[in-house]
Amino acid sequence: MEQNNLLTQSDICLIQPSEQYQHEIMDFREEFLRNHETAYGTEQLTDAVSFEEWLKNVQRNEKKETAENGRPPSYEFMAIRKSDRRIVGMINVRYELTEEMYRYLGHIGYCVRKSERQKGYAAEMLRLALKEAKKIGLDKVLLTVDSDKTASIATMKKNGAVLENEVPYLGKITQRYWIEL
Repeated sequence: MEQNNLLTQSDICLIQPSEQYQHEIMDFREEFLRNHETAYGTEQLTDAVSFEEWLKNVQRNEKKETAENGRPPSYEFMAIRKSDRRIVGMINVRYELTEEMYRYLGHIGYCVRKSERQKGYAAEMLRLALKEAKKIGLDKVLLTVDSDKTASIATMKKNGAVLENEVPYLGKITQRYWIEL
């Protein structure tokens, strides 16, 4: 990779969603819809009827007492590029797991918008999210990925992920990785 394409650790920060970012969040959502992609780790942003509904859901899911349908609590973060305040990605940190999440989904889900990929943002987002996971009391995190997602696997390994095993899930092979914090 050329030197001018390398990301420095100070280029992005993680910020929890708020009304202040409504326009940017909806623009982020539209990019995924236009490209017919799934926006992992966004609390189902692409399925939301409105921004207000989505934000209310995100805030409700932060506490065990109010999380929907027995879901474990989680924190949603936007990865904001500091230079222009653009959302380059989103990442969700779950601080408890259901049995299905333990087997197939893990503690952290994330995505980077198509126009910002191949710039190192996913690895930096994960690095920052691991700090957040430690703050909430986790000492290790589980990450999962489809076995054919080589870029995601490289991102996880860059942050110290170690493969535990592979399991079939929804017609694919899911790899389960752990990162010690």
